[in-house]
Amino acid sequence: MLRLVPEGGTVAGEVGAGGAAGELVVTGGAVVAAAGSVLLLCFTVEAAVDGSETPIDIADEFYGTHFGDVSGWVQGRYPSHAPNGAGAGGSSAQTGPTYAPLASPGVSPESEPGEDTRKRRGRIYVTYRKLNKNTHRYYLGRTSMVVDLSRSLREQAALAVIFRDMNHHVDENNEPRDALFKEAEVDEFDVGAAIDYGERYGDAAYGRIRGREQQLIDSHGGAQSDTGKPYRTENVVRGVAKGNPWGKRFHEAATERWGQLHPYTGY
Repeated sequence: MLRLVPEGGTVAGEVGAGGAAGELVVTGGAVVAAAGSVLLLCFTVEAAVDGSETPIDIADEFYGTHFGDVSGWVQGRYPSHAPNGAGAGGSSAQTGPTYAPLASPGVSPESEPGEDTRKRRGRIYVTYRKLNKNTHRYYLGRTSMVVDLSRSLREQAALAVIFRDMNHHVDENNEPRDALFKEAEVDEFDVGAAIDYGERYGDAAYGRIRGREQQLIDSHGGAQSDTGKPYRTENVVRGVAKGNPWGKRFHEAATERWGQLHPYTGY
């Protein structure tokens, strides 16, 4: 069951979706498995009873995924792997507004939301940890997802991390989806208005979460590219490049929001 880290908390306990949740989604398509916790399940059921969109519906609509189509998964209509773009983000060293994201979530052409629905939407940015049970080192990262601003942001932050856990990076020697890694833990989250991920630099929340990610990496010992062996984290590269012209601004914004986890390590 997923337990949420209190806002501002830095506990390193087990937080995240149940280990089998991602596998159940990609093989059986069960939305209950995607929710990964009683809390998120209740949140989804409540929305369905109210006749409003659930977090799964929002993700499907904007990312072109099909988690909500249980019968479709059962009938084998979708590939047996997690879709790309379920959560945008990661730890690649981005350099500025012109950076092209690995995935570009946006409005699905098949389902344009109405104006009233659009007004309730925003983007949540989340940082998280994943512990390697073999090396006892953490992988630190970030993700984002389009959310319904009228519903619990904390629960939707947890859902964003669950989606990210299902479709994680492949740039580590020990892939975080490997059995050696525990489920991702929610660290902090912030909210902006950039439904189109390409407009994320217009969100102050995006800058804060970028700074938080780098401070999180530094607080656990630094990226492998910074420290060399012996490695202290599972992050091969920094979240924010040392020479990123926005780096200091990201750092200061995160410090103002959550306090400083680690002094600035850029140029």
